[in-house]
Amino acid sequence: MLTHDLSPALRILGLAAAACSGLSTVILGLNSPPVGLSKLNPSIVLNSVMIGVLILGVLGPIALHFMNPDRLLVLRAGIFASAGFANSVALSPHLAVPIQETTGLVAVVCALTAAVLSLYKYMARGADSAQESLPNT
Repeated sequence: MLTHDLSPALRILGLAAAACSGLSTVILGLNSPPVGLSKLNPSIVLNSVMIGVLILGVLGPIALHFMNPDRLLVLRAGIFASAGFANSVALSPHLAVPIQETTGLVAVVCALTAAVLSLYKYMARGADSAQESLPNT
């Protein structure tokens, strides 16, 4: 079925999300702290978003790349969803710059697609095993 072809797609999407997240983090680091925040310290906001994107958007998908793509699919979906969320936070109008908006958007789309595919693979795996266990009468 289709689930056998999803392992390379999950690896490719995960590495694309990690690469775009890394590039987005570098661009955010080169950007100046946001202006117009009256109650928050702009440099703390920028550093917090950078650390979040680095941990959730880069390190999470890279760690998943070295795992078996057929195991822990729900955890994999959660990590990809959190990577997409971290990158979407970086798309705030106060933080984003034009090039970073593009790389962040690509990272969000790749991460959320990988999360959906992981859940689909998890659900289809249960259906495949149920079909295989039916007796032929």
